[in-house]
Amino acid sequence: MTKLQIKELLGQHHPHLSSTLSDMYLELSADTIAQETDIISKTLLISSVAGTRWYDLDAGIIEIDKVYFNDVKIPKLIGDAIIDDDEFVVPEDTSDTSLSTPSSNASNKRYWSFSKYDSSSSTSKTYRLGILEKVANSVTKDGRTSDFQSCSITGTNNIRVYAKTTGTKFTSSDDATLSTVGPLKDIPEQFHEVILNGAIARGYKDPTNFRADMFQFFNNEFKLGMKAIKKFSRTKTGTGFIRPQSF
Repeated sequence: MTKLQIKELLGQHHPHLSSTLSDMYLELSADTIAQETDIISKTLLISSVAGTRWYDLDAGIIEIDKVYFNDVKIPKLIGDAIIDDDEFVVPEDTSDTSLSTPSSNASNKRYWSFSKYDSSSSTSKTYRLGILEKVANSVTKDGRTSDFQSCSITGTNNIRVYAKTTGTKFTSSDDATLSTVGPLKDIPEQFHEVILNGAIARGYKDPTNFRADMFQFFNNEFKLGMKAIKKFSRTKTGTGFIRPQSF
């Protein structure tokens, strides 16, 4: 279904909704689908900067599957490095300084790390991806020594993050006659009705149009649709197995 068709069907149930609220209900429905089924996967590109450890990530990321640096898959660092680089804006520590830019190393043993704490480059709440390099006794600070330094290479789009995410948001410039705008392009077209059912159910929770029986019906349809999406995801991405047969 196109965005226009979905919004017209939603409007039959909830004619009181504005265009903005209709978009929001559809987006919230798609985000719930993404969180419950892992149907939306995206590849994010980041440019590395020598001496920079932390890089902002989209807040829509649900889970990181894997990270590649210079086309090479790097493992996740278990735990935290004992010495962190000082790249925070808020809270600001004016008496501290960031670590010096590390020199390149021959071993290229790199790791990625994930942080849900405040962004290093803005005051907004974002997630952060850390890129660290393992070099013996590379950093010393406050009487402690760490084997992990910050990234030593500057590159262009050389960090690839494979992640499960929430849906793309609608924009004012979307062509409503298409089925590939906003979250509709992230979720296969055969499941667009599931997005619609979730939005209809949410609308029946609205005090201005509250109906418990209709909410229960469409919410149940929404849950059944998500089960179908989970089955679809397993079928398309699972390796499966061979069941032995006796003849």
